[in-house]
Amino acid sequence: MPRPRTIDDDTLKTLEQRLEKVQRQLRQARAAQKDQTRRDDARRKIIAGALALEHFEKNPGSEFGTIMFRLIDEYARADDRRLFEFLPVREDPKATDTDEADKAA
Repeated sequence: MPRPRTIDDDTLKTLEQRLEKVQRQLRQARAAQKDQTRRDDARRKIIAGALALEHFEKNPGSEFGTIMFRLIDEYARADDRRLFEFLPVREDPKATDTDEADKAA
């Protein structure tokens, strides 16, 4: 029958240090995996967007082009609209609200 191992304070300290090191490595590995997933998702969206824009430019009158134009026109934020030169220029609704408030005063 094996003898029970006696655990001294140094052994406990060493084990705790190893545990902390492994937990730190695990956190780093999870963070790296999360970062890679985010980079892959961004790259996928860039590629899909580039393909969609290229198809839209070559076939602006197609059903796809019409829908894509409507979606970008409807959902593009005001500060991002400048990135799509084919979108009509709209007045900034914030500026309009401010102007109306000034006129009412």
